[in-house]
Amino acid sequence: MKKSLFIISLTVLLVSSLFSDIQESLEKFGVENGKAYIKPFVTAYGTNFNTGLYNTAKVLKPFRFGLFINTMFTGIPDKDKDFLPSRPNLYIDDPLNPGEIIYLYEEPTEKTATVFGKDGCELIHNPMLDNIPGLDTSNLDYNLPDGTNLPAVLLMAPQFHLGLPAGNELMIRGFPKYKISKDIGDVGFWGIGLKHSISQYIPLVPIDLAVQGAYQSLYLGDILELNNLAFNAQISKKLLMWTFYAGMGYEQTKLKAEYETEIEVYDEVSNSFDSEALKIKFDIEGDNNFRTTFGIRYSLLLLKLYADYTLSDYNVFNAGIGISF
Repeated sequence: MKKSLFIISLTVLLVSSLFSDIQESLEKFGVENGKAYIKPFVTAYGTNFNTGLYNTAKVLKPFRFGLFINTMFTGIPDKDKDFLPSRPNLYIDDPLNPGEIIYLYEEPTEKTATVFGKDGCELIHNPMLDNIPGLDTSNLDYNLPDGTNLPAVLLMAPQFHLGLPAGNELMIRGFPKYKISKDIGDVGFWGIGLKHSISQYIPLVPIDLAVQGAYQSLYLGDILELNNLAFNAQISKKLLMWTFYAGMGYEQTKLKAEYETEIEVYDEVSNSFDSEALKIKFDIEGDNNFRTTFGIRYSLLLLKLYADYTLSDYNVFNAGIGISF
């Protein structure tokens, strides 16, 4: 019991720490750059969430249950560690050429880090602004946020399985909500799924077949909400104490983000720039869609040890332990 609580606490702390970094970084982005910065996070955690939903295609008998803890590692490909940022859509009317505008920043030519990258690039102000008499441009240049420089992301998910009548099995997973700070709020994760036996309709079939659907949600206060929908088809075969299993699935991950950022606004009266709060809100989908999983499970009485590997846009390794009655 103490070990399970420790694992749950560690998972909450890991996710909370990463979310805190993301929230702080997002506040420095607009919409387009904010989407590009956080999209690998959506894909990576969407891949993790939809992993470990099963470790056999065999459905538990009615009112029997199992308790499992999954540990997922999703690798981050190099292609998703940086991106070429867009120039902020900020400009002023050119006081020297009426009817013309001057963008505050030059078009970026250097790539910057995504949430999993390393170094953020610097946004340089438009040199044409220096030609405006008395205009102070010394505070316009700024660095986009660095990434976390993580090669992979970890998620631990405790889950409960319950056999139901008519060849069904209920899955519930998640961890209790945890308060990160007064400003950010709570982080929480929950999920529910239903598996249905197909092999029950095929007499004397030597393998187990099943289909499953699951919905999961991770939220961070009122800033981020990550929703996941997954469907899969499973097959497994038990030989003595070993169970070999595989599955193919479709998944969809969507993130809703809402935060505030500061932009520089030109004041014609004072001929200077002042910071102004701007509310940002957008939805974004991850790149994870189809997946193929291969795994093996070892059973010793009630104890179950298993591991599987999933091929998808981001590949993921999962290892788990549990007991099944």
